[in-house]
Amino acid sequence: MIKLFRHIRKNLLMENKTSKYFKYAIGEIILVVVGILIALQINNWNENRKIRASETEILQNLEIELISNKNKLKEIIEIHKRGHDNGLYMLNLFGKDVSQIPHQKLDSMLISVESANTFEANDGYIKSLIASSKIDYLQNAELKSFIASFGSMVEDATQEVGYVFDLLNNHFYPITDGKLNVLNRWSIYYKDFPKGSYTSDYEWFFNNRKLEDLMAGVVSWKKEIITDKEILSDKIDRMLQLIQNELKSKN
Repeated sequence: MIKLFRHIRKNLLMENKTSKYFKYAIGEIILVVVGILIALQINNWNENRKIRASETEILQNLEIELISNKNKLKEIIEIHKRGHDNGLYMLNLFGKDVSQIPHQKLDSMLISVESANTFEANDGYIKSLIASSKIDYLQNAELKSFIASFGSMVEDATQEVGYVFDLLNNHFYPITDGKLNVLNRWSIYYKDFPKGSYTSDYEWFFNNRKLEDLMAGVVSWKKEIITDKEILSDKIDRMLQLIQNELKSKN
C-alpha cells in the first residue's frame, strides 16, 4: 500500500502536476490520520471490553465475600440479642428472692451476657481490590464508595465490644471471683470443662448494688453493639443489591 502511494506521488511530480500532488499528499495524510484514529478506537474498545469483563468478575467475587460476611454477621447479632435479652431478665431479678431459680439457668443466662463475640470481617478480596486500584473498574459510584469505606464501616460496627470487655475484665470479674463459679458457666459451652467445686452465690449477686450497675452497663453496651451491627448488615444488603443490579444489566 505504501509503495503504491509512493508510485502515485512520483508520477504526479514527473508530470509537473504540482497542485494535484499536494492535493493527493493532503488526502494521503488525512487517510493516515483516519487510520490511526480507527486503530486507537479499536484499541480503546478492546481495553474497555477487557475492563468490563474484569468488572463482571470483580462483582461476582465481591458478592461471594459479602454474602459470607452477611451470614457471619447474622450469627453474631443473634448471639448478642440472646445476651441482651437474658441481661434484661437478670436486671429484673436484682433486689428480689432468687432462691427458687435453678443455678444452672442463671449460669446459662449469665454466660450469654458475658459473651462479647466480635465480628471479624472476611475482607481479603476487598482489600486486594483497593490496593490494586481495580476498584476503579466499578462503574457504580455508590457501590465503589461502599467498597472503599468497608474497613471503616466494620470498625464502626465493632468498637463497642471493647467497652464490654473493659467492664467485664476490669470491674465485673474482680468483684465476682470466688462468688460466682466461672467453671460452672463455661462448662455449658465447653463440654470438656469440668464442673466447678462450689456453687455460685446468686443471692449475694442479686443484692449487690455495684454489680447491678455493672450489669446495666454491659446490657446497654450490648444494645449498642446490636444496633451498630444491624446498620452494617443493612449496608451489606445495599451493596449486594447494587451488585445484583449491575450483574443483571450486563446479561
